[in-house]
This record gives sequence, C-alpha cells and structure tokens, in this order.
Amino acid sequence: MHKVLVGRHAAAFDHVSGVALRRLYRTVAQQVSAELPPSGSVLDVGAGPGHLLVELARQRPDIHVLGIDPSEDMVGHAERRAAEAGLSDRVDARVAAAEQLPFGDGSFDAVVSTLSAHHWSDVTASVSEQLRVLRPRGSVWVFDLRRAPAHTVAQRLERDSSLTVSPAHLGRLARMVLVGHRAQRI
Repeated sequence: MHKVLVGRHAAAFDHVSGVALRRLYRTVAQQVSAELPPSGSVLDVGAGPGHLLVELARQRPDIHVLGIDPSEDMVGHAERRAAEAGLSDRVDARVAAAEQLPFGDGSFDAVVSTLSAHHWSDVTASVSEQLRVLRPRGSVWVFDLRRAPAHTVAQRLERDSSLTVSPAHLGRLARMVLVGHRAQRI
C-alpha cells in the first residue's frame, strides 16, 4: 500500500518542499540533465508536486520530462506548477505507481527518483520497472533517506550485470541524511 499525500497534506508538502528541498532539486537536475542526449526524455518516479520536473525543464529546454505519482492531488500540483512556469508543452504528470509503470520498454533516457523510495510498497519491483523503461546507455538516479529502502535499491541495481553502479554526488549537508545511487546501462 502506498503512502499517498492528499488534500491539505499534499498542499503543505508542495509548499515546504519547494523551500526546504530547492537546493536538492537543483543539484539533482544538474546531474541528470548533464548526461541527457539532445532532445532526451526523463521519467521522474514519485514526482510529487513537480519541483524537480520544472527544474529539469528549465535547465534543458530541449528535453521532455514526465512525472508519475500515485497521488492525484500531487499530480494536480505538478501540472499547475508546469503551467505557471510556462512549461506544459514539455512537462507532463500522470497518476501511476512505481511498481507498475505504464510505459513501454526503453521509453526514457533517464529515470530519476528523489525522496520517493521509502514510499514504494515493493522496492525491488519498482527498481525493476525503472530499469525496464530505461533506454540503452541511459541512467537511473535514486536519492532517498539513509535507511532500508536505499540499501534495497543499491542491492537491486548491483544485481544487474548490464549496469555500472556508482554513488550519486550530493552536497555535504544532504549526504548526512540522504544517499544517492546512479546506475548507467552499458
């Protein structure tokens, strides 16, 4: 069962995360966008209110960004954020679960997730789905709290021989509470 934020809780997270996590979203967007091919596509798993979606689109005007979240309220916040930023033509958000992504194999150049893995009901299935929708030479980026899901994510990525797995770099302060993994398909 997913832990889904709705109503006033979704609105509160939208506001607080925009302020408290702004630097994290910028750092993640810089890392992910630096590796994308021209006109690439990114899937944000657990996009929440869309802060990372908009940041990615602002940094790379040539890419298309799609976010999924199990909360219809969060998807609404993400759609409004993209529209207010004038990015609705390159930023989409849909209701979907990480464990069953509604996209074909090899659909995205990059898949990213920030602070979402601890909400997934099945971490291994979620990571497998992210790898399934990843194109050859694409990268999966997962950033989450320093606890069990992050360890399970790393184990699942390291089991796949078609991947090169490395730590994703975060600022000194963020590293105290977060861990990041980057896996590139070879």
